Amino acid sequence: MKGQMFSNLGRRMIVMTGLAGVIALTAVAVARAGGPPWKTKPFEQWTQKELSEILHNSPWAKVESVPADWKPSRFGAANAQEGSAPMAGAAPSMGGAPAGAAGTYGGGARGSAGGDQEQIGSLQGRVTYYIRWNSSRTVREALVRDAILSGKMKESDAEKYLSAPITDYEVLVVGPDMTPFQNSTPDELKAKSFLRGEQSKVEVNPTNVNMVRSSEGSRLTAVVFTFSRKTADGKDVAAAQEKGLRFECKLKDLDLRSTFDPRKMADQKGPDF
Repeated sequence: MKGQMFSNLGRRMIVMTGLAGVIALTAVAVARAGGPPWKTKPFEQWTQKELSEILHNSPWAKVESVPADWKPSRFGAANAQEGSAPMAGAAPSMGGAPAGAAGTYGGGARGSAGGDQEQIGSLQGRVTYYIRWNSSRTVREALVRDAILSGKMKESDAEKYLSAPITDYEVLVVGPDMTPFQNSTPDELKAKSFLRGEQSKVEVNPTNVNMVRSSEGSRLTAVVFTFSRKTADGKDVAAAQEKGLRFECKLKDLDLRSTFDPRKMADQKGPDF
């Protein structure tokens, strides 16, 4: 699979926490000198706090809250207990991933990126999901930098992972309650998910859906959707002046959607999505 080497690296980097009565993505106060780190500094100089900003609070990272319609009663006693106990998922071991490349799939939850935990909790009757544009150059550099700072990767090895060709779009979804995804098959998720250019009006379904599970294999920790940049007849999903790339996943009890703005997804080298 194209880009498989880095995709496997990223898929080992997952830790998420659910907290009762809270919808909070940890905010990181970073003093900017003339702009955000992805536009002002090479990735080799990014600090742990800057990594947390890039992976949690940037144009490539979204947080969406949706009704938990799959719950027996959204307002009953069961939901009063929702998320009352922290849920921590250990980074799963993925075959083919580079040795020593484990970390946090998002940085910060382990404490290496600013010492902050990524906190995705749930209000009564709702669940919050973290959605990230995982195929971008900036995100891949941040994941590699995080692995280096945590001692999971040698600096000398970074280039060979970053040079792996990434020809498709890749969107990560993770949250404290993955039940709707757990109850679906990859084929169902392919049929009921899409990426659409709001300017181009071009829509594509995923070419691949990777169900990332915990080390023991019983619990789903994340889903990674892969989309082609072009349709079979050569139409670009993103128009030349694209204003929005809309991701949607509509299951029986879940309607999850988020829009990324390609105009804001840019680093020192230019457009990055």
